[in-house]
Amino acid sequence: MAVKWTTAKNKFPDMQAAVKDLQGRKVTVGSTGENAWLAGIHEYGCRIKVTPKMRAWFARNGFPLKKGTTEIVIPERSFLRAGFDEYAEDVLEKYDGNLSAALAGGISMDKFLQGVGLELAGKIKKYARDLSNPPNASMTRERKGGSNPLVDTGGLIESISYEVE
Repeated sequence: MAVKWTTAKNKFPDMQAAVKDLQGRKVTVGSTGENAWLAGIHEYGCRIKVTPKMRAWFARNGFPLKKGTTEIVIPERSFLRAGFDEYAEDVLEKYDGNLSAALAGGISMDKFLQGVGLELAGKIKKYARDLSNPPNASMTRERKGGSNPLVDTGGLIESISYEVE
């Protein structure tokens, strides 16, 4: 008995090309532009030495500092690292099927990576909007008119974006 077979379409070369296109590529999600410095402060926290000029500013604005206060502490409010840790697995799981399509040539590798970046950036924005701890100091709540530590003008959260390299 003889068996005869033919391949209607060999997609293996396309898959090899797609894998080659993916090698060394990455998606970076973070805060960019003029709010990147603010993102760094919130992501890692910081300590600011109180100067006489700062002390006067606080007093003028109705928030006199105690004489023993030598620094202002902005606590760490990790939203980039913690948001990634919270959602990365969900995003990868969601895009697992799209990877198969990208490898099979159904969508471009660029579109696939852009989708991953857009989804993860959106999840990190959500994480930042929902973050409530550590809370703002009472002076900050009063000045902002709200209690969400990372939401004021919206610029910080809107600065979260992605880049495909």
